Amino acid sequence: MCRNERRFCRCGRNSASLQFRDNILFPEILLSLFCPQCQDMTIWDETAMLRDCGWILEYDIPGAQALLNQRGVKGTATPEFLFDEGYLTWQGLAPGDLEVNAELHRQLAPLIEQDLARYLQALKSEWVKHAAELKATGWRKAQAT
Repeated sequence: MCRNERRFCRCGRNSASLQFRDNILFPEILLSLFCPQCQDMTIWDETAMLRDCGWILEYDIPGAQALLNQRGVKGTATPEFLFDEGYLTWQGLAPGDLEVNAELHRQLAPLIEQDLARYLQALKSEWVKHAAELKATGWRKAQAT
């Protein structure tokens, strides 16, 4: 089971939906979250930070390593490892995917009663289109799809 949490960025103007794989890491492992509007509020530290399309996640790497070790997870805690392996990453492919998904379901909901197969096909094709747009924009998790 994965923990999901919404976190506001440093300036408070934007938020991201986050996922914590297998509940291994605590929310406090994410020290700071910076959106594109507040990313200049930080001093870049490649040993603790990961940049994804203007967003910056700052991790407590020693704390993450201790928790990974305690739970028998093999691997060195780096921002890339924590993010790419899903231990503390976006819920979805980008920070706002939860809202995108909810809006897509809301827009297509009338099709459920009319033609369930058409609804499911439309949902799939719209999500594939969304993922392709994220990939073209350079979102890290979308690149892996």
